[in-house]
Amino acid sequence: MRFFYITAILLFTTLQVNAQEWEVYKNETLQFRADFPNTPKKTVEKVDTAVGTLDMHMVMYAPESGDDNAVYSIIRSDYPAEQFANATDEKIKSVLDGAVEGARSNLNGELVYDKSVKFNGYASRNVKIEIAGAFVYLNTTLVNNSMFITQVICMTDNDNNTSIKRFQDSFEIIKTKQ
Repeated sequence: MRFFYITAILLFTTLQVNAQEWEVYKNETLQFRADFPNTPKKTVEKVDTAVGTLDMHMVMYAPESGDDNAVYSIIRSDYPAEQFANATDEKIKSVLDGAVEGARSNLNGELVYDKSVKFNGYASRNVKIEIAGAFVYLNTTLVNNSMFITQVICMTDNDNNTSIKRFQDSFEIIKTKQ
């Protein structure tokens, strides 16, 4: 009988964790939506780049405890439109290469994989970087002159957890009337 109660409690706890309701975050100005485990915070930072100062819009949730991951975030930066007026595939690849290498370098990490893919018809990269004690999962997508980066950071012992895929797969670019 005691075994039955322990099994029932474990099953109930597992069902509660798996049934966690995530929040839909939608921002029409930034033109994306994604599911977060809890309410994210939005910030904007000015970043100096080779093409001038850019606004880096960040939407991030960092759980205090009880989550498989340390950070869930989405970043959007808009480059000057004139730089992408007639962008070739080679130019787009070069920009994505720079984003991947910049992330790897800034994190002082080692590239585990870097896959070129299409996301809604746009050039994109799925990347995994190993850093001290953790992994960083990035999906970078260039939409015209806008760079979208989804990111999840997990400790090495939580690698490949289902929340990584759930967050990354929930990201959608939305079009709004200009």
